[in-house]
Amino acid sequence: MGIGRVVISITAVLLGVVACMGGARADEGKPVGPDQSNIVRQASAPISSIMQIRLQDTYVPEFKGLDGNANTFTLAVTMPFPKYRLLPFPQLSLLTLPAAVTVPSDVTGLGDLRLVDIVILHTGKRFIWGVGPTLVFPTASETLTGQGKWQAGPAALAAFVHEKWLLGVLVQNPVSFAGDSERKDANAMILQPFVTCQLGNGWFIRSQPQLFFNWKTGQQTLPIDLGVGRVFRIGRGLVSCFVQPFWNITKDGPSPKYGITSGVAFIYPEFWKR
Repeated sequence: MGIGRVVISITAVLLGVVACMGGARADEGKPVGPDQSNIVRQASAPISSIMQIRLQDTYVPEFKGLDGNANTFTLAVTMPFPKYRLLPFPQLSLLTLPAAVTVPSDVTGLGDLRLVDIVILHTGKRFIWGVGPTLVFPTASETLTGQGKWQAGPAALAAFVHEKWLLGVLVQNPVSFAGDSERKDANAMILQPFVTCQLGNGWFIRSQPQLFFNWKTGQQTLPIDLGVGRVFRIGRGLVSCFVQPFWNITKDGPSPKYGITSGVAFIYPEFWKR
């Protein structure tokens, strides 16, 4: 494993551990705030109605059908847009940049920039749903760390809220329409179910595997995962951290056998009120 991957993995894990330990001292058991339940739910949702800056690291020690290991360090921003800010509907957007992707051949580089924007069409007390576009931009700095294709496609979100639970699914299907003519066309569905259960005092358990279905090759990646995390205060700021191992139950390769994802998010619930 390259030095870059070691540094990124250790840094991400330490950030999560130190943040959790620091949170235990910083809030001294005090609640996150008057809307703690919603903040904890939104901290674990793949796309959020609260502004967040997320740092996330995924390490894969072993692959099916491929020798070596891999690591991906990702920077993501969840940006909600209130009603009439851009459209006559509220919007939830997620911008994701794999900032350091190391593949089994020991190549490290930027990944492809991804954007999903969901227009919320129904906002009931317990159930919400919406649709929108998903886009992929070929920003990868190395051939092996991206797909080399401009992509666009549909996306949809549905979520159900019940007391301490959040259940839902985010689905995207980007399709390539331009890019490097020597690279393979892309057409894959990303199905991301998500479940969060609050345990109290900011603690939560979560699961949100990303299931991939490649319509071009017929290959599938079906991981299962389970993680634990906490939302807490550091000074006046809100922070969320989690650790989440996963296992791939499919035999298609090349694909990860198992791995671990850890993350830290900086939460800004009052962003649009400033």
